[in-house]
Amino acid sequence: MLTFLAILARLFGPSGRIARRWYWGGMLAVIWTAYFLMPLIQHIGGRWMTVLLFLPFYWSIFCLMSQRCHDIGRSARWLAFLAVPIVGLLWWLAVLGFRRGDPGDNQYGRDPRPPAPDYLVVDAIS
Repeated sequence: MLTFLAILARLFGPSGRIARRWYWGGMLAVIWTAYFLMPLIQHIGGRWMTVLLFLPFYWSIFCLMSQRCHDIGRSARWLAFLAVPIVGLLWWLAVLGFRRGDPGDNQYGRDPRPPAPDYLVVDAIS
């Protein structure tokens, strides 16, 4: 179980790797928070307060996407491909959303998935 500080580091720190499950969970959490929080903030503080709150929401989405790029062995510069209208969205869904990350460690960090048990190893009975 992740602590609150570890979750904040995942949402606001672009380094490291993240598995697909945590990526989709983080994206849904950020989008739902923005969806429910923005109208409330706009009602209380006005339209300019929501403009200021867009920055942390967009930053957390960028951090999640860059960590996902790191998991497949690419740098965050590949996110510029999202600027291509339709192909960029399809790339985002196929590669970042559904592609399995690189097995084992890579240049961006440890593998976020736990290692699978090896069923071929037989323990000797003493």
